[in-house]
Amino acid sequence: MTPRTRLPDSISVKELAQHMEKRGKLLPPASNATTGERRALLVQHSLAVKGTTNAAADLQPGEDVDGWTLVRCMDIDCYDRNPRVRTNKRYADIRASIEARGGLKDALSVTRRPGANRYMCYFGGNTRLQIMQELWLETHDSRYEWIRVVVHPWAGEADVISAHLAENENRAETLFWEKARGTALLKSELESELQRPLSLRELSEHAQRCGLKLHSVTASNYLFAIDYLAPIGLHLTHESTAAIRARFGCLEKLAEALNLDPLVRKTAFEELVADIATEINAFRETDDPPRLGKDDVEMILSRMTSQFATLAKCTPAAAERAALAVAGAERQLPHSEIRRLLCEPPPCETASDATDAMERAAPAVSPPTRKGRDARAGVRFSKRVGDFVSVFRLSDCVRLDPSQPRGFCVEPLPALRGGSEEVGRVGRAAAHRLLAQLSISADGSGSEADPMVALLRDPSSWAATRSLLDAYHRACAEKPPSAEEK
Repeated sequence: MTPRTRLPDSISVKELAQHMEKRGKLLPPASNATTGERRALLVQHSLAVKGTTNAAADLQPGEDVDGWTLVRCMDIDCYDRNPRVRTNKRYADIRASIEARGGLKDALSVTRRPGANRYMCYFGGNTRLQIMQELWLETHDSRYEWIRVVVHPWAGEADVISAHLAENENRAETLFWEKARGTALLKSELESELQRPLSLRELSEHAQRCGLKLHSVTASNYLFAIDYLAPIGLHLTHESTAAIRARFGCLEKLAEALNLDPLVRKTAFEELVADIATEINAFRETDDPPRLGKDDVEMILSRMTSQFATLAKCTPAAAERAALAVAGAERQLPHSEIRRLLCEPPPCETASDATDAMERAAPAVSPPTRKGRDARAGVRFSKRVGDFVSVFRLSDCVRLDPSQPRGFCVEPLPALRGGSEEVGRVGRAAAHRLLAQLSISADGSGSEADPMVALLRDPSSWAATRSLLDAYHRACAEKPPSAEEK
């Protein structure tokens, strides 16, 4: 029923009739017409309206329109391409709130694909839907059976993805990796709809039209993480991804100057990331994964540079120097300049750089206590020790020294600066004790040194054996130190 229109108190019926007469919307009454006659003309005019039209006349059967309705909770699905990969931290709080209020009082936004019979979440709401379904299955209470929903007509997969991204962004509950997954899905769907590749600038513009704040540089970091850093995705941040991406780009330019096989480079980098993921995930919580810290990023960058140096047959110091030169150059360096930087020895080498230089020297210079193939194996083992030292943060007390029988020397373990977790201190102490024991068994006659060498030669086992290192440290702490350790 159409609501009545109330005439303002400041306007009389006579004034309204005169106004309508002037505008030609009311036939002028006779000059001697009374007020009643004027009112009758107004009533006659208000009834002279067109018939109402059927707003649903053009709708097809099963077609959705914007509006409110009630839907059973079990007839709605969570969005199967939701960028979120973790359980909502506030899951228990949201469930308690829904139980206290006796159901879901806020409406849920839903849509459905063409030809589908079931609705799915459109603008977030997946957590609330899961809770309502759980409560209904557990209690069969009618308060949890029905959900008030707002139905949105289907506008495409990209529209639904962007709606979920916008909702997650508004709630500020999304990881960097979840945003990266959503951005990659959005780009893929937009390219499918447009039937052409999408540049980063176009992706940013499309995202802004959907209500998302997405800079082209940020999008580039997201896509790089998806393409190259998936095994450690949950630990990434904008800062760590940008640093790794910048170093990767510099090393790629160095590889182009040396005509290195791109497939070999890509495969080697994938193996490196997989190894790093094994080490990180072995002792970190996956439900709430911590972000990569500054030390973690520096370790990754160092290992990237060392891996490139192995492929390029140069020292890590030369690769680091060339990468920094490429990064700081105002314009692209010529390939000849890059090759010169990679081949030219540094002004002064540190002890660790000298160890790497021994491997590429021609003829190779053997350590004092090794000859031939044993010398080359010793150099490779020293490099493994260097990586092991970086992982367990022992660079302040373990120094590579080619003059030593094992290729390194161990100094007393200093205390960590700042508040470190007990697990970190124990693992660091255990690794230090292992290296100390190995350094004093340089003659190789002791049977205890053999499993240590095997352990250090396999980087994938370092994090997995952290518990064994802890047990080894505790066992050694229970007995008095030997005279050599003193």
